[in-house]
Amino acid sequence: MKRNSEIRNSKFKIHADWLIAFALAFAALALYVRTLAPDVVDADGGEFQFAAWNFGFVHPTGYPLFLILGGLFQHLVPFGNPAYRLNLFTALTGAAAVGAVYLAAREITQRRGAALIAAAAFAVTRTFWADASATEIYALAAFFVALLIYLAVRWHAAPSVRAFGVFCLALGFALTHHRAIILWVPAFAAFFFLAWHFHAFRFTFDVSRFLLFGSAILVPLFLYLYIPLRAPASPYLALPLAPGRDLILYDNSFAGFSDYILGRTFQSELRWDALSIARLLATPQGFLDQFGGGGVALGALGCGVMLWRRAWARWVLLAAGGAATILFAAAYHIGDIAHYYIPAYLAWAIWIGVGVDAICNLQFAMRNSKFGLFAIFVLATALQLGVNFPFADASGATQARAEWTRRLSAPIPANAILISNDRDEMMPLWYLQYVENTRRDLLGIFSLITPAREHANVARVTDSVLDAARPVFFIKAMPGIEIKYRVEPANGLWRVAEAYQNRAPQHASAAILAGKVRVLGYDLTREADAIRLAVYWSPLVSLDRDFTTFVHLRDARGEKIAQGNDHQPGGAFYPTRLWEAGETLRDEFVISLPPNLARGEYTLVGGMYAQPDGEALGEPVVIGQVTNDK
Repeated sequence: MKRNSEIRNSKFKIHADWLIAFALAFAALALYVRTLAPDVVDADGGEFQFAAWNFGFVHPTGYPLFLILGGLFQHLVPFGNPAYRLNLFTALTGAAAVGAVYLAAREITQRRGAALIAAAAFAVTRTFWADASATEIYALAAFFVALLIYLAVRWHAAPSVRAFGVFCLALGFALTHHRAIILWVPAFAAFFFLAWHFHAFRFTFDVSRFLLFGSAILVPLFLYLYIPLRAPASPYLALPLAPGRDLILYDNSFAGFSDYILGRTFQSELRWDALSIARLLATPQGFLDQFGGGGVALGALGCGVMLWRRAWARWVLLAAGGAATILFAAAYHIGDIAHYYIPAYLAWAIWIGVGVDAICNLQFAMRNSKFGLFAIFVLATALQLGVNFPFADASGATQARAEWTRRLSAPIPANAILISNDRDEMMPLWYLQYVENTRRDLLGIFSLITPAREHANVARVTDSVLDAARPVFFIKAMPGIEIKYRVEPANGLWRVAEAYQNRAPQHASAAILAGKVRVLGYDLTREADAIRLAVYWSPLVSLDRDFTTFVHLRDARGEKIAQGNDHQPGGAFYPTRLWEAGETLRDEFVISLPPNLARGEYTLVGGMYAQPDGEALGEPVVIGQVTNDK
């Protein structure tokens, strides 16, 4: 009877914890719905919003589980537009992650109040909350990390073939979503080894079990076949540039599939350099931003307490997984790297729970335990809720649709090509086209739309379509791009009227700067008190720095009497390090002339130098002559 009573109590505790996890997830969902983006968003979110709806494909490494589940959710939920529905689906995955964090912390701390504070602290971390408030893949990735931690520590408490098999199956599904879970595989391996080593579990691996566990991991990976099966049906697989000429976005071959799921496109972004060190040094500030001083202190306490208790396996799991996450994020040079730190914050939140549990165990400090837990809750969670709310609130995020509604309201010619240097701002247009069938005749493309050389930057993309016999527009002003193209404003867009590649300058030149840049010539316009000059540069080789150009006006003795406006040609959009050998760049200067300039011949001398050290690219060269006959 006593044994039966213990079993019933254990089952009741498990059921109660699942109910608490569900209630906590529901509360988190209510919070995320309050801050939820109401419509289409930009960047990856916008891409997933149209790709999931079409059951299509996205950028590597594919994320098939998210696309399948998200697409089903979009088509089954009867309210809101498809963009809002996928935002809501993301909020649901975020809420599920919060519930899973509670279960993991509850299993580790054995105290519900501590686990609740840990999960709540994670729920309102700045980055995770923001990701749960609009379409993103990182909330579901966090759910899998928390779930795997929970399953691992549950196995630790009661080892069994079934428990380990469930863990392996969850790991397999996690790998079909976000491959960053691989960073945690060594941590889980160390956890299971230490658990087996220190506790002498009678848990052997024979061939049948090895096959069972291996199958549990590998079978879910067949979901990746979704990519080659669905890619041909995606309306954006082949973008028509001209009759018989398509831009193919996915190579539906075995080699293309392999490169795609392995993310070879991004391999060049993985390196260790000065930026990596700077990111590593900024990590403590990142944790302060997420948890505040109180949360950081509680997490540090929990980390130390777990070591003091010699909970080696669990400590190594959290520490190794968190450290691998932080090191990878420091070395991975992509723009939205902040999301990759979320699993490390999750591990820290569990340590917060351990810290709270340790404080609760100090009876002399916790005579009124309920009041003490409430005070800790305020310290670790409520304060951060208020601090992080402005960063996470996406409820007013309607600018993506508004901006594209404004652009598309202009009289854009049929079949025009719209170009941006930024993929993120182009995704809402693709959503409007591939979900709402708005202006499907337009072609929106951007830098790095494929890894090919002709898409390496906005100038290469523009060059690749100028011969397509279609109107070409930039969707925004890109100051400096005028060095390569003549650009005209056109109802909120900027029409590419001409490339300077085939234009001959008014005055020819044969000067060569440092053996690296040829001066083809110049255009000159004389005004009352100034000279307007356009120098035509043509690189002979690739330049490795962003140079500043200058032009001086010298008299017969070689003395400088005036100079143009030194500037970085190409601005931020096409600086000299992006120039390619053989192309023509038209660089404009205004040279203010001194009053009462004497009649005679003057020499135009030009060159380049790097900032901030001022290192010159060779000696200045003579560009041409100017006659002052006034």
